[in-house]
Amino acid sequence: MKSQTSTLLFALGFFSSFLCAETQDFMSDAAAVRVSVSGSPNRALKGTTTEVGFRQWTLITPLFYNKVESWSFAAGLRYEGTEMDYSDVLELDENWLQSIDLPLLLMKEQSENLDWMLLFNPTLSSDFDKVEGDSFNYLTLLGARYRTSETFQWFFGALYTTGYDDNLFLPGIGFHWEASENSDLLFAGPYLRYKYSITDSLDLILGGRLSGSKWNTRASYGERDFRLQAYRTSATLQWNLRKKHSVLASAGWEFARKVEIKEADGTVVVDRDLGHAPYFELGYRFHF
Repeated sequence: MKSQTSTLLFALGFFSSFLCAETQDFMSDAAAVRVSVSGSPNRALKGTTTEVGFRQWTLITPLFYNKVESWSFAAGLRYEGTEMDYSDVLELDENWLQSIDLPLLLMKEQSENLDWMLLFNPTLSSDFDKVEGDSFNYLTLLGARYRTSETFQWFFGALYTTGYDDNLFLPGIGFHWEASENSDLLFAGPYLRYKYSITDSLDLILGGRLSGSKWNTRASYGERDFRLQAYRTSATLQWNLRKKHSVLASAGWEFARKVEIKEADGTVVVDRDLGHAPYFELGYRFHF
């Protein structure tokens, strides 16, 4: 499946944060401003001498949260700048790509055990040389959270998104399990996260998720869509320095990597696998 995986991941992650946190504690328990730098070294496209690598700078922040009786509304922002190394400028003549997400989330508490949620996530993703309709896509997700106990909850949903070769509709299911006072497990389709608190100030987080994005670009050869995708596994150490401050360091590996470049009329310029590669991330979080 060819996908806008970073948009999907951010939307599902924003959605899951609400799903896995008590509503009244959302701002203090699930919300934080996060800045990070990450990257992966150059690797060759299979069957060619063309090399591809990247470095990314990311900002994720909540913008608004309000609760009135049984209704809650939240908004967030995600900005990502990508410094791209692509050695064949005849295929892709770009070195700086950007994307902006603005998720809007509405939640209704039906009962003590059941919540309904609606997420709308518009995305702008391009080189920003010229922003037109092809640079915009959106994702809509309708879901529910059902608590079976104080330590276990199911969540169900279905999403509709543009930005694929064809628009995509997908159902989904997941769960959040607090296995102990020090550990919890979150599963949501291709997204998997296990967190273990080694001490009050140090957490170990193991995860696997889809990674990548699609950008609408323009250069001397005209308009082209560039897609980079992978499945990323990682191990993260998070140090909670003070009540509201933490730093994190991640290392992992990217598998099933793929690069696709298409002309505006759909003509395929590149559709090749990209060699496996290590991945790193360093970040800072400010908790509300």
